[in-house]
Amino acid sequence: MDLSAWILDHSVAPQPPPQLTGTEQARLEKLIDPVKRTNLERSYRTVRAGLSEHLGCQSADIIIEHDDLGAPFLSSYPDLCLSISRTEGWSAFALSPDAAIGIDIERVRSIDWHQMVSMVCAPSESSLLSQLEDGVALLPFYRIWTAKEAIMKAAGQGFRMGAPRIGLPEDFILGETVHAEVQAAGHAFTISCSLHGEIMVGLALETG
Repeated sequence: MDLSAWILDHSVAPQPPPQLTGTEQARLEKLIDPVKRTNLERSYRTVRAGLSEHLGCQSADIIIEHDDLGAPFLSSYPDLCLSISRTEGWSAFALSPDAAIGIDIERVRSIDWHQMVSMVCAPSESSLLSQLEDGVALLPFYRIWTAKEAIMKAAGQGFRMGAPRIGLPEDFILGETVHAEVQAAGHAFTISCSLHGEIMVGLALETG
């Protein structure tokens, strides 16, 4: 996959912290929950610092804008495709010079994934998970979740695309392979999933 991906720990705060944009400040002010507000603020600063280091430029030169559907892009680097993901305490970004990309990260934790199956899984995937013990099914569920979010981001549609309409190969879901080729919404994607500590990372690159 021709892309670069970084996973960033919010606890390693950049010093000095990069200045936030007016749009970012406005979004922070809308958040009532102080924990969510702090996490998002740290994410903004950490992602900008990571992009600055990766691209070899000043953090002030990193201007992240969003298109009409909410997908991020770098106005100062129009030839680069950008995707960003956040979970509690962590952020990630992916860049590609060639094609649309998507990244999704989730902190793996014990959850009642049964309640989310209808929102995320195709019928065949639901059937596969139901044949596994709950503890065993947790990682396959997270692979489905992160890979599909990455695909929907690469397609530029988010959940409007409909996660249950995307089908993933069984060997990919079960972790027998970390890469797969997927057709969705009339496009082809190369996808991967990997576990980094407690963070599941899904990546998708549009290939056709």
